[in-house]
Amino acid sequence: MPNMSLKKVPMPTQDADVRRTNFEEVAQGYTKAMAMEEATRCLHCKNQPCVSGCPVNIHIPDFIAQVKDGNMEEAYKVISLTSSLP
Repeated sequence: MPNMSLKKVPMPTQDADVRRTNFEEVAQGYTKAMAMEEATRCLHCKNQPCVSGCPVNIHIPDFIAQVKDGNMEEAYKVISLTSSLP
């Protein structure tokens, strides 16, 4: 069952005082646990607009399901099926 909560897992970012002194990425990325929690927000739409809207046709529901289960290697494989980007 999808998590219908509108509350997103906040993305960790560099503090403003730190980022004003460098050219590094502001967004720090999710931890594995955070990514798994965010993946529970998939609505499992019947017509899957995320797939049809993806320019490289990644099957996003399968990708999200693997992330939700903590299978990051399998999630990567789902992306690799239709995208040659690293």
